[in-house]
Amino acid sequence: MSINLREYVFKLKPTEITYLDKDPLKLNKDFIFFHNKIKFRKEITRLQNIFKEYTKIALQASGIRDSYLKEEFSETFYIIVFTTHEVVRKANEIIEPHHYIDLKTGCYYLESTSEYMLLLAKDLAGVKSGVITMEDIFYQTFEDHFAQKNTDNYVKIRSFKLFNCLE
Repeated sequence: MSINLREYVFKLKPTEITYLDKDPLKLNKDFIFFHNKIKFRKEITRLQNIFKEYTKIALQASGIRDSYLKEEFSETFYIIVFTTHEVVRKANEIIEPHHYIDLKTGCYYLESTSEYMLLLAKDLAGVKSGVITMEDIFYQTFEDHFAQKNTDNYVKIRSFKLFNCLE
């Protein structure tokens, strides 16, 4: 059994982060980056390249189907959900508990559970900042995983909730 990272180190120190004592996100080949707006699709390419670098597999990126996402959520947030096809079908359930979050310009909310990693922002600046944080998490997680030399085990991301704003 591998030892999960206890804390992440960030280039942009978050305003608030809470690590949760819940099951980690176990990555596998079925994970995809889902998004709700094409205007920030190129930001996801940066995340896909991390996976290609470490696993030699470029994960797909796909739009979230309108039938999976309420129009009010799509109009309110820029959304990235890193999960499987099966889990993204519950996009409304994933976002519903967070629909009240009042994100300002340049702010974002990032959450990791055993089923998904969710990034919510109100604007492109928030998405870009959130993607930088996701990069930090993915790089550190892969580095730690391969340093343990236990490649039979899943790559795991610790559960957390994070909020940050550019200032």
